[in-house]
Amino acid sequence: MEFISHNVEETENFAFELAAKITAPKVICLTGDLGAGKTAFTRGFARYFGIEKGVSSPTFIIMHRYEGSEVINHYDLYRLSDFDELLDIGFEEQIESGISIIEWPDNFMEYLPDDKIVVRITRLGDNERKIEL
Repeated sequence: MEFISHNVEETENFAFELAAKITAPKVICLTGDLGAGKTAFTRGFARYFGIEKGVSSPTFIIMHRYEGSEVINHYDLYRLSDFDELLDIGFEEQIESGISIIEWPDNFMEYLPDDKIVVRITRLGDNERKIEL
């Protein structure tokens, strides 16, 4: 599936619509350059589950947990280099329940479930993004 977003709102709405098709437990991996729209995608996704505020990038703290009609664990693995660092924060238990959205998953794909959903966000211009599943 491929979608071209022309602004942040369209990215969020695409994620909202995708969230309606997801049941927990599920792992969603978001790939894309810095500023591609991974956190905007997460904001729209979380909105489907009634999480309206507070969605931000967990860059410096590794993980945010949001609670709505479903629990969403939002990870940013950019600064991690070792899977043991993830184990220390209870990663294995957390991905077995709720929905885990993982930014910068590339170094950890082998540890993630086979049924993970990989979303690639590519910057096409200042506001345009290509979102591929």
